[in-house]
Amino acid sequence: MLNTMSPKKSMKPTPSALKWLAEKRARVAFDLQFNLTLLNELQTKVGTLQEDLAAIDRSIALYDERIDPATIEPVNGWRGTYGKRGALREAIMEFLANNGPNWASTNAIETHVRVKFGITFETPVVRKHWYNGSFRGSLKALAAAGKVERLADHDARPHEVGHWRIKQEAHSLADLAGPQSTPHLESAAGE
Repeated sequence: MLNTMSPKKSMKPTPSALKWLAEKRARVAFDLQFNLTLLNELQTKVGTLQEDLAAIDRSIALYDERIDPATIEPVNGWRGTYGKRGALREAIMEFLANNGPNWASTNAIETHVRVKFGITFETPVVRKHWYNGSFRGSLKALAAAGKVERLADHDARPHEVGHWRIKQEAHSLADLAGPQSTPHLESAAGE
């Protein structure tokens, strides 16, 4: 919570707009921090892939020096499968579990899934089809099964990036209070 008063001034309530800005800033700061971490992981993966490619190019040159490896066209090895049945949902759950109890943006989850399975798209239309079908369908199915929850942000605009996490157990006030005895019930039971 923001402290908007100095020790000498009277206590003034924090304006709701300022509270909203503070919350929005906190979410953006978390998303930035998370994506910078993801960027570092991607840069590491890119470095490894570049080293692997260079090693393969050297091997090709040793095998036949007339072949120029740069003329070999890249191909997408992904064939539309994620491995065993349910692997896409498992990847989403794994990602959210690793980032819990914090909220993760839909974009961050998508990026993780695409990196994990090496998914690339030839056109934005193909990506949109996958995003609206397989990816969002998996998120919605996990939410319907009660495994994940979406942040209910009433101030969010339609089509704004959502935030997700593993569904948190809801505790009643009695659960939070813990097993405590109630003196008036014990005395009535003992009479």
